[in-house]
Amino acid sequence: MTSFSGAQSRGTFLVVDDEPDILDAIARLFRKEYTVLTAQSVEEALKLIAAHDVQVVMTDQRMPKMSGIEFLAELREEHPEIVRVLFTGYSNISDVIDAINEGHVYRYISKPWKPVELRLFVAQAFEYYRAQRERRELLSQLREANEQLEEQNALLSAANEELKLLDRVKNVFMEVVSHELNTPIAIVFGYTFLLRKELGDDLSSVASKALSGIDSSAVRLKNISNRIFKMLGDDGSGEALDLEWVDVRKFVDSLQDQLEPFLQKRHQRLETIVAPEAQSILADEDKLNDMCLNLLMNAIKFSYDNQVITLDIGLSDDPEVLALTVRDSGVGISDDDIAQIFDVFFSTFNTGHHSSGQFEFNKRGIGLGLAVAKRFAEMHGGYIKVDSEEGRGSLFTVYLPVRPEQQTLRGSVQARQLAQHAPH
Repeated sequence: MTSFSGAQSRGTFLVVDDEPDILDAIARLFRKEYTVLTAQSVEEALKLIAAHDVQVVMTDQRMPKMSGIEFLAELREEHPEIVRVLFTGYSNISDVIDAINEGHVYRYISKPWKPVELRLFVAQAFEYYRAQRERRELLSQLREANEQLEEQNALLSAANEELKLLDRVKNVFMEVVSHELNTPIAIVFGYTFLLRKELGDDLSSVASKALSGIDSSAVRLKNISNRIFKMLGDDGSGEALDLEWVDVRKFVDSLQDQLEPFLQKRHQRLETIVAPEAQSILADEDKLNDMCLNLLMNAIKFSYDNQVITLDIGLSDDPEVLALTVRDSGVGISDDDIAQIFDVFFSTFNTGHHSSGQFEFNKRGIGLGLAVAKRFAEMHGGYIKVDSEEGRGSLFTVYLPVRPEQQTLRGSVQARQLAQHAPH
């Protein structure tokens, strides 16, 4: 066996022939291009293959003990990545063609060969090896990517099942909460009816007014409950607005009346500012009322006793868009919470503050108020923006088109632009 070392980067070439002169001639021809290994028998060739990283094997067909085709067939079983080539005489062409068809041999060259043809032949064999190696690497990467994709699909499937479970839990929770709300509302209706029936004409004006207030509040609570759970049940899809022209000044007075008991208990004051040009808006008054009450109730809860809360209504830079702002100087919202405050059931405000009123300071609800306000604003084609600094208060700004059936702010994108450029 003889070995000639050339440029290692071009690969290793094994020549098998029982004639030393042929091995020597081929080795000299390729010594500057490849690492050339030579063997005079199949046994020597197998030892060299075991000891070296061989890319191309070229063998003579007529070999002692085992033909070249048989050797290459065996080599294919043990080392399928090695490119197998054969040189032979014309008398063995039919056998060579059969070997090529069966995949034992990549190509063959007939004796005698010309050096130029042999150089091209070997170069093509190495190029074929590189192409096959790249193909194997790509297939390996593809299999790995497929495995990762299958793992990700499995994770997504598990997450989807978890979401389905959470959705079922949410639906059950909605049913339970709806029942728990509607039951005490029905009891309130029953007691007010019994009181009126029992006392009859003996009701004082104050008691009569109080019972009427209880009835109207219970009705409103029932309507709010129904709308909220409808919204949560189907994300509000398909729910239509009952639009009517709402007098802004009268609407603000109504809000003041509804909030007065809570303001008195907390020794707070609601300061209202209505711009002369903000006269009316085409809106669903019930939803508009619910939206504003949720924002103002939050301002009351998260403001300190004796503080002033401001409700300011005017036109934005666009005369067709109403800007409604609720400002307080209370506890504010942390940076961690502000991105989630409009999410349904989000409620993580700090509760470590003293409460001195019956309407509890910093009292957390179940996290529906701001989600409802956001949903109702968007149903009108509007948008809510919040600016807050923890410890210094919050400013909620609602932008609503004056005529939502004509101008919907084209979704939240234009509304957000208005919110960013409107004066605070």
